[in-house]
Amino acid sequence: MKKTLVAALVAATTLSFGLPAEAKTLEEILRDKGIISAEDYQAAVKKNDLAYYRPGRGITVESRDGNYTAHIGGRLQVRYTYTDVDDPALEDNSDFNIQRMRVSMRGNVYNPNLYYQWQHDFGGGGGATLKDAVLGYKFMDELSVQAGQFKAPTSRQQLTSSGSQMFVDRSLADGFFNLGRDRGIMARGAFADNLVEYMAGVFNGNGENRSNPENNHLWALRVDINPLGRFPMDEPSFNEPKPLLNLGASIATTTVTTADQGNGNNNSGLLRNAVGLNNLVIGPNEDVDVWTATLNAHFKWMGLSAAAEYYFANIDPDGHSDWDADGYYLQAGYQIIPETLELALRYSAVDSTDSSAPTAVRFDQNQFQIAAGYYYKKHRAKIQADYTIHKDDLRDNRDDNIFRVQAQVIF
Repeated sequence: MKKTLVAALVAATTLSFGLPAEAKTLEEILRDKGIISAEDYQAAVKKNDLAYYRPGRGITVESRDGNYTAHIGGRLQVRYTYTDVDDPALEDNSDFNIQRMRVSMRGNVYNPNLYYQWQHDFGGGGGATLKDAVLGYKFMDELSVQAGQFKAPTSRQQLTSSGSQMFVDRSLADGFFNLGRDRGIMARGAFADNLVEYMAGVFNGNGENRSNPENNHLWALRVDINPLGRFPMDEPSFNEPKPLLNLGASIATTTVTTADQGNGNNNSGLLRNAVGLNNLVIGPNEDVDVWTATLNAHFKWMGLSAAAEYYFANIDPDGHSDWDADGYYLQAGYQIIPETLELALRYSAVDSTDSSAPTAVRFDQNQFQIAAGYYYKKHRAKIQADYTIHKDDLRDNRDDNIFRVQAQVIF
């Protein structure tokens, strides 16, 4: 046995000097000669690799001690949308778009607990946009602290990646009430093997890539309960062997002023739509207090997934009566071919018809959607299509029909 190993080492040295471009590694030679098994070869290669590729996770570069890692990858979504416009004065719309072209890097430096994350978007037609820039430290499972730019902890659907949705994109209600990304600091953690999870943070309150023009902030808190085990941020059910249940709630508050109007608040569905900030008449010494909350229940098991989420907002301008706005979605899907073919239904509605609300910011809309998804490698490679019937009960000629098809690859 020793003579065989020596011979293999000599052969490896000879090949290395004689044919450097074709040289085999020592592990390959030992495997080819039958000295080690295929399993031993895979274990040896995995242990020694410092750079490798994993489908859906990208290129990983790491030190052997684990103190330095970098995962470099990305996500591409190409979309076609056809809109049958109700308004007779407008043309129907047929549009090809690069919905998202994300490039990201994440990992840790100096020790496994000091982590970072960066993400840029080159799609959507708006040029390159910074999405995430995070620096954080994990003290324990119960406490991590991070600062930078990332999503404020509000609705579960908003916190679930756009690449992990059951439909082509998120619901009407989430579009109206989400807080999106912001700059700030947040603590997060989990207790009792992910039975209870929390996120609590303070942010500028002006949307992504924006500084704060005054001294008010956005405060947000989210709590999740997973009584049947950890519930991933992923909408479809990929044949889970046991049922999973998530119950969650969030609350957030901020105060906006005239300085906030037109200061990038188009990044926030809540301030742009539910509050109608840029359509409000705010005096120079007036503030608008905003409270928002969400409640959700999500379930999945053996290809069946169901979700419901409720959104609420109270808008209270100085010197004027306050008003409420709310919305919700109900959706369900089933993979008729496990991990491959899925059908889904969703109904979503938003309402702000409180008599105290200014006419310019009132809305009453709903959508019914049907969807089909083909998963080649789960979310890593998939094609989704959905058909939407959109109703607007406060405006004429706004009842549109929308067809979308989208292909995604995560690399």
